[in-house]
Amino acid sequence: MKRTDIGGEVLKDDWVIIWDGREVGRIFFNDFPYKNANPWKWATWVIPAESGRVETMEEARETVRRVVLRVSGCEE
Repeated sequence: MKRTDIGGEVLKDDWVIIWDGREVGRIFFNDFPYKNANPWKWATWVIPAESGRVETMEEARETVRRVVLRVSGCEE
């Protein structure tokens, strides 16, 4: 994991997920989630890409890990 850097600006509670030396997803806290949505947004950049919302950062990390392992054929 490393902090997200967009145009030289490092964002708080915003992380790029790295697996096997490649950036494979992102997790960030959304201060203003719509309606009753969970506050942590996760997304993967592996094909097929997936995304969702969860209650905690830990859940988001675990979800991205599971998706990347499944898509890459490396499921545990």
